[in-house]
Amino acid sequence: MEKLAYKQKVMDQAILTQEALVADFRNRIEEMRDGEQQPQDQNFEYDQQGQEDESALVINRMADELNFVIEELDFLNQMKTSTNLFDEVTLGAIVKTDKMTFFPSVSIENFEVDGENLFGISREAPIYAEMKGKKKGDSFSMNGRTYKILDVF
Repeated sequence: MEKLAYKQKVMDQAILTQEALVADFRNRIEEMRDGEQQPQDQNFEYDQQGQEDESALVINRMADELNFVIEELDFLNQMKTSTNLFDEVTLGAIVKTDKMTFFPSVSIENFEVDGENLFGISREAPIYAEMKGKKKGDSFSMNGRTYKILDVF
């Protein structure tokens, strides 16, 4: 497959994966909020106020995570406007190594395009710092593993 078309598919799948994560967080927060509004059986002896406070903390933490994944989705959508091919590792490049294929963008972890597993890595990830600026044929190491770059585009 032509590299630019493949890269577009990777970007589209990364966005779909991130959108699913945003939807999942929204659903989980909504379920927790709905659970809080259920009438409580007064026969139970527990500290209802303490439980409500704990639920509010969990919802707030999840809301913070939701905001983060929304920011990451926004970043992906900004990246989508640039469908350039690259000859060195940078954000938005496809980096095929002898061990795995990376997509420096946001932390998506594993996702699949045309039967190939890719690993989305954040611009903040230490492995991105190790590979940034490298070209086809170069190597980089992380946690005792060495990766040889087979292709970058």
